[in-house]
Amino acid sequence: MRTLTLVVRCAAALSLAVLLAAHIGSPNVYLSGKAGPYTVDITVRPPDVVPGIAQVFVNVNDTSVSRVVIRPVFWRAGSRGAPPGDDAKAVKGSPGAYAGEVWLMASGNYAIDVTITGKAGAGTLRVPVTALATAQRQLGPFLTVLLAILGTLLLAGAITAVNAAAGESLVPPGEPVAPELRKRARRATIIAIPVLALVVFGGASWWKSEADQYRRTLYRPLKTKTSVAVVNGVPTLTMELAEENARRAFGRPIMPDHGKIAHMFIANADSTFVFAHLHPAMPGRMTFTTPLPALRAGKYRVFTDVVHETGFQRTLVDSITLPAALDSAGEKRLGVDDAWFSDSGTAVTRFVTIVRGHEEGLYVRWAGPDSVVANRTGVLRFGMSDKHGAPAMIEPYMGMSGHAVVMRDDGKVFVHLHPSGTASTASQLALDLRDRGDTSRDGRLRLDMASPAHDMAMLPTPMRDISFPYAFPSPGRYRIWLQVRLHDKVHTTAFDVVVAPESTM
Repeated sequence: MRTLTLVVRCAAALSLAVLLAAHIGSPNVYLSGKAGPYTVDITVRPPDVVPGIAQVFVNVNDTSVSRVVIRPVFWRAGSRGAPPGDDAKAVKGSPGAYAGEVWLMASGNYAIDVTITGKAGAGTLRVPVTALATAQRQLGPFLTVLLAILGTLLLAGAITAVNAAAGESLVPPGEPVAPELRKRARRATIIAIPVLALVVFGGASWWKSEADQYRRTLYRPLKTKTSVAVVNGVPTLTMELAEENARRAFGRPIMPDHGKIAHMFIANADSTFVFAHLHPAMPGRMTFTTPLPALRAGKYRVFTDVVHETGFQRTLVDSITLPAALDSAGEKRLGVDDAWFSDSGTAVTRFVTIVRGHEEGLYVRWAGPDSVVANRTGVLRFGMSDKHGAPAMIEPYMGMSGHAVVMRDDGKVFVHLHPSGTASTASQLALDLRDRGDTSRDGRLRLDMASPAHDMAMLPTPMRDISFPYAFPSPGRYRIWLQVRLHDKVHTTAFDVVVAPESTM
């Protein structure tokens, strides 16, 4: 086999401000679905330190609800080993809104079960949430100075107490202290000072050791080696995990998500006009490979989503540089669910709506929100129609009515969205199977016991719009790629959105 290397991988992965297991720079989990008879929208803000507190926000479409209970279930313990749930409190002035907090005590994947009780009965919706330590708290300057002063006073008080205990305390009230007692008190004080110093410095050493140990548990991106080469005439991308990361990264096998072992997203870093959503094969435990469509020359960001059988979602991040454009030889090797996009022109900015057309008669427009503000929870809406203005006949795309990808122009925010939210369906399935005990003796999931999701059987449906629950985590310029299937072909269209800071609105 002759291999002609086209690309030399960048020496380091992209510099990212916040890197989490499943999404880049966008840690919150959004899920819309049914809890029994109730339509529910859930937002979970996981902690960045573990153990830590996750904040849970629930919106129910029924004001007759009498109780909302939230319960954390660790993947290894299951429902039987989980603590009892806590009641979420109704939010004053917001009918149907509830808020609560739960402790996540260990790093790993959790299910947060949200149980709704009301006149229509009871129902539960399960939210997969990954708990990872990504930050280490530092004392602020004021608290540092305050604790130093209080510690000094406490140490001085302890020395004074030792001196008094060995001297004045042995003399009846009102009588002078004998010279012998004064000498005894001084000796006791001299002995106490180094002992107390050892206690202080020993405590400081223990604290530093604990802090260092915690620092070693912080989540770090896995090292990957990504390259592109022409293999048998086909441009092929290969992503490999570095050997030292392999055991830590893939101690647990990965499982298909939407029927694919991995989802790879390739976006041009020099402009926002080239994008591909591919589904690589996994020929080895540490290797992903995929043919490539015709891509322009330039630098590209590569994001690869995988889900472990624990329910743990992970995004592998790297970058490549193409010194020359690729030909279209690889397109014949790609699957029907692989899609790519190249657009040289107009984008949608805030407050502006532009209709995009396709020869097959699909027209897509940005339908809101009109004011896009950081950390404002809502939905991203897109209108769709055929060339006559009638609803577009949308076909299922990997079990969903559509997929969307959100990326900030500097690559520091990346997230893969579904109409149900950011939660992975594979992660939900993994948690459900483990909870039921559908595992083999070696701990592997029995995926043959999984019931197919109801939306996998979705038929072509006339749709005027599609929406995705989400909140942009930070201000900046973002690109959103929307993907839907029409006439047995995946169509990708893109919109640019400027997100304003919270304080400006």
